[in-house]
Amino acid sequence: MAPRSPKDPETEAAKPARPSRAAKAKPAAGAPEKPPLRVVEAESVPTPGADTIKLKDLIDQVAQATGGKKADVKPVIEALLTAMGTALATGKSLAIPPLGKLRVVKNKGPALTLKLRLADGAKAAGLALADDGEDG
Repeated sequence: MAPRSPKDPETEAAKPARPSRAAKAKPAAGAPEKPPLRVVEAESVPTPGADTIKLKDLIDQVAQATGGKKADVKPVIEALLTAMGTALATGKSLAIPPLGKLRVVKNKGPALTLKLRLADGAKAAGLALADDGEDG
């Protein structure tokens, strides 16, 4: 067989454009028209790994927030993460009020797909629902 030669766009006749499905569709009589779609551009597209908090950073933040020493905070955080990982690996859900509810959606071998439902309202903001001593 002879090798194919590349097509020359100038010599090739242009195909007529096909009408889009939207142009073909006609609304039923009396039916309300759908509003046109809007394209909303994101202010910034997150890049994978750019906003990742590593274990060292997490330990630093917790130590700073609690006023504890990093050497004291590190084993507590590692134990917490181990307990969370074990619970999720066995299919249990986690209900952690400041964060929300975390559950396993899909389990494919060593990879878990998780779903996080964020806590809402006063819980997410860390606000107390009642002042100290008001709960009876």
